[in-house]
Amino acid sequence: MVFRIFWRTSLVFTAGLQLSSSTAFALLKFNEGRDKIFVTGTMAVGYDSNIFAAADAEGDTITTSTLMLEYLRNAGMIGVNGQLSWTRGDFTTNASESFSDPTLNLELVKDSGRTTGSATLSASRQSKADTTVNQRTVSWNYNAGLNWKYPVIDRYNVAGSFGFGLLDYTEGSSNFADLTTQSASLDLFYSYTSERDLVAGYRIRQSDTSANNQSIDHAFTAGVSGKILSKLKGNARIGYQIREEGASGQTFGSTTATVSATWGVSKRLSITGTVGKDFSTTATESSVDNLTFNLDAQYAIRNHWSIYCGFGSGYSDFLNGTDAGRSDYYVTGSLGVSYRLNEHFQASLTYSYFQNWSNQSTSSFNRNTITLSLSSRW
Repeated sequence: MVFRIFWRTSLVFTAGLQLSSSTAFALLKFNEGRDKIFVTGTMAVGYDSNIFAAADAEGDTITTSTLMLEYLRNAGMIGVNGQLSWTRGDFTTNASESFSDPTLNLELVKDSGRTTGSATLSASRQSKADTTVNQRTVSWNYNAGLNWKYPVIDRYNVAGSFGFGLLDYTEGSSNFADLTTQSASLDLFYSYTSERDLVAGYRIRQSDTSANNQSIDHAFTAGVSGKILSKLKGNARIGYQIREEGASGQTFGSTTATVSATWGVSKRLSITGTVGKDFSTTATESSVDNLTFNLDAQYAIRNHWSIYCGFGSGYSDFLNGTDAGRSDYYVTGSLGVSYRLNEHFQASLTYSYFQNWSNQSTSSFNRNTITLSLSSRW
């Protein structure tokens, strides 16, 4: 096993150097530089001690390669950001779990004029280990969104969004329920200072499964955007959310929060913290109240080298369905180093640890991963 990982690592490193010096991945510019096309090639090799995220751990070595094409247009009233990529993943022992996943992202941005906003569209195939069902799942994910902001008078701005999502499990995961989500939100911003906005808003979200189960969420939040504290910049919103279950007639209430803040300690060191509290629906149609916390730090050692580390924890309360009464707690940590030769080539080596405790025996597990990644962008 050690020899196999060493051989794959050497192969990836050699291929990465070839990518960084190859002229095949050339940057294209036209329309006086307002239209740009980039090509990115990424290769990675790693070991995952628990590829199914379950109590009966089974590890494997995985080699992934990704080719991504990007199109950027910055001309006229509407900007365009487009990405098309394809990721191939090969497992050494569990060959049946190997995957080939395409991804498409398109964003139209209007950042000038009185009304600003963006429209987004994405489609992707995802092969991953799902910690809520403790097995690997394969699904198609489709998302569309519209975000807008309009200045009303003086210091007041109104913003809103509309969203649509479809999680469609493939034939190999047909025992899971597909999920369709529709959402809309309305927010009022008040410019308290030139660096800080106060915000209050409402969001409604409807979730429908392929088994005709429906839930509707009503979330009321308030918070701050911009400079949260003297050295903290980001967004912080907290409030209360109500979930109404259509099939069972049950109603659940809980706090909800979205916090993301960055502290620029120095030119070399930055620390980012995030907190999330929200309802979700699992592949087995259980409603879950999730709480997550993450703290990440990055330090630039020299011009080309940087190190980063992270810590996270979370709690999931399964409210109904086949997993009713289940409670999960987890902690996770990561440590890595990255090297950036220039704008065309970078490499990283990352180790991460994940430990999950659950009152459901099959859901208590730990997971260790180590990954070497090389990327070249032209």
